[in-house]
Amino acid sequence: MKKVKMNMMKSYLALFLLGAVLASCSEKDLDILPSDQLSDATVWTDSSSANLFLNDIYNSLNAGPYGSSWLNLPTQIGNDGLDDYTDDATYGAASGTPSYQLFDNSSYGPSNLLFTNTWKIMYANIRKCNLMIQKVSASDFSDATKRVMVAQARFLRVYFYKTLIDLYGGVPLITKVLDNNTGADSLFYPRSTYPECVAFIQSECTAAAADLPQQWTGKDVGRATWGAAMALKGEEELYAGKWQDAAATNKAIMDAGVYALFSDYAGLFYADHENNEEVIFDIQFAPNVRPKHINQYWGVVEVSKGGGWGNCDPTQDLVDCYEYLDGKTAGEGSAQYDPDHPYAHRDKRFYASVIYDGSIWRGKTIYTRLGVPNNPNEINITGKSGNTGRTGYFMKKLQDSTIASTPSDLDGTNVIVFRYAEVLLNYAEAQNEAAGPDASVYSALNEIRGRAGLPSLPEGLDQNAMRERIRRERRVELAFEGKRFYDIRRWKTAADIFSRPIHGMKITEVSGKLRYEKIEVRKVTFDAPKNYLMPVPQYAIDQNPKLTQNPSY
Repeated sequence: MKKVKMNMMKSYLALFLLGAVLASCSEKDLDILPSDQLSDATVWTDSSSANLFLNDIYNSLNAGPYGSSWLNLPTQIGNDGLDDYTDDATYGAASGTPSYQLFDNSSYGPSNLLFTNTWKIMYANIRKCNLMIQKVSASDFSDATKRVMVAQARFLRVYFYKTLIDLYGGVPLITKVLDNNTGADSLFYPRSTYPECVAFIQSECTAAAADLPQQWTGKDVGRATWGAAMALKGEEELYAGKWQDAAATNKAIMDAGVYALFSDYAGLFYADHENNEEVIFDIQFAPNVRPKHINQYWGVVEVSKGGGWGNCDPTQDLVDCYEYLDGKTAGEGSAQYDPDHPYAHRDKRFYASVIYDGSIWRGKTIYTRLGVPNNPNEINITGKSGNTGRTGYFMKKLQDSTIASTPSDLDGTNVIVFRYAEVLLNYAEAQNEAAGPDASVYSALNEIRGRAGLPSLPEGLDQNAMRERIRRERRVELAFEGKRFYDIRRWKTAADIFSRPIHGMKITEVSGKLRYEKIEVRKVTFDAPKNYLMPVPQYAIDQNPKLTQNPSY
C-alpha cells in the first residue's frame, strides 16, 4: 500500500509546485505559458489538472481540530491529543500544553483559544471546495468525470463543516465562492442554526454518496467513497440525536456488505494493514513525504530509540473500563481480577492500546513503577518539568513499535477517521435510543466484543443499562481516536465527569511485592453549559458583524 500512497503524495507535491508557480507569476509572465506551468484558467480546462486541485484539498485533511502548531498531528490541539480533553488521557509535559494551560482551569475564551486556527483554516478549505464545485460544474469535462469530482468536493466540504459544527454549533453555511469586489454585505453570513447545519450535512452527504464509488483502486485508494459519505452522515446524525435517521444510515452501511471487522484489533492500526476491510475512510500519510509525529509527541519517554514526549497518557479511569475475560470489570466483581496482578486476563484491546508497568515495547520492558534507577518512564508524582509520564501508563495504540520516536519523519501510517466498528457502535446507540435494546443492538455489540475476546452481553438489559454498556464499549473500542471528546459533550456528561479527579496508578515495591495505589493526577474545571461549545474566535466576529458569540463567552 505504500506505493499507492506515494503516488498520491506525488500528486500533492505537484499541486504545491503549481501553487508556487501561480503565486509567483505576474500577468505578463502568464502571457506565454511554458508547458510545465498552469494558469488558473487552464486548470479548469483539463481534468487531470483539476484533479491536482482536488488532491490539494485532500492534503488539507486533518483528523481533528487544528491548534497553533504541529498542524499535521492527527486529533490534536498543539501537541495534545484530543483525548487529553477527556478523562481518558492526560498530558505529560505541562509546559506549552493547551490542556494544562487553558483547559484544566477553563480559562479559554474568544481571544484565548484552544482551537486557534480551526475556524480560519476550515473556511479556507471550504472556499477551495466551493471553487472546485463551481469550476468543475461549469467545465467541459465529461458528465461522469464532473459527477465524481463534484461528489468528492461536496464530501470534503461537509467534512470541514462537520469539524466546525461539532465544536461551535451552528455556523455560517457558505456554498459559493465569495468575491471581495462585491458589496461588503454579500460577504457576511450569519450563523445558521444547529438543526439547519445538520440538515445541510445530511442532504450533502446523500447527494455525494449517490455519485461516489463504493471502492477505489490503485493510486486512487484513499479518496472519498459511498461508505465515507454515509459514515460521516451517520455520525453527525448520531451526534445530533436524530436516532431514527442515524440508525437507518448506519444500518445501510452494515447491509451493503462492503465492510467487515478486521480480525486483529491491534494490527488494524499498523502500516502493514492499511486500507483493510474495516477502514471506511482514512487520511493518507507517507514517511518523509507527509509524515505524522505520534511516536514522538505521545510516545514512551524512553531514550534507547529516541525519546518520546509522553503527552497523551492513558488514565486509570480508562484502564478501569477494560473488562476482564469474564465480561466484568474489577468494580463489577470480576472473578478474574487479582489485585496483585491487575493487568492479567484483560480485554484484548487493553493490551493493544495501553503500555503498562511490565509491558514489552520495542523489545524492552517498560517500568512505570517508582524506584527503578535511571528510569525516564517512571510516573511523575512530583510535578517535575520536561518530558514525563503522569499516570503510570503510556499510549500504545496508533504507534508503530518498529519506528523510533526520533527522527520523527518516518511514521507514515494512515490515520483512520471512519471504520466499520464505529458504524456498529453508532447503529447500536441509535437503535437503542429509538427502539430499545432489540436483538440487532445485541448483535452489533457482540460482534465487536467477540473480536476483543469477551463474552456476549448479558440478556435482559433494559434501555438504560444498555445505554451504559454501549457508552463503555465506545470508550474502549475507540480510545485515542478522538471520538470521546465529542461523545462526553453531546451526551452532556462532561460536567459530571470533570466534577471528580482524574486518576493514575502509582506502583511501589514493598518487601519484594508490588503495591498498586490509585492516585489523583489531574482536576479539570468545566463550566456547564457554557463549555459544551467552544467560543467563536473574536477575530472572526471582528471581521463579520453578523456573527454572534456562543452563550456566556
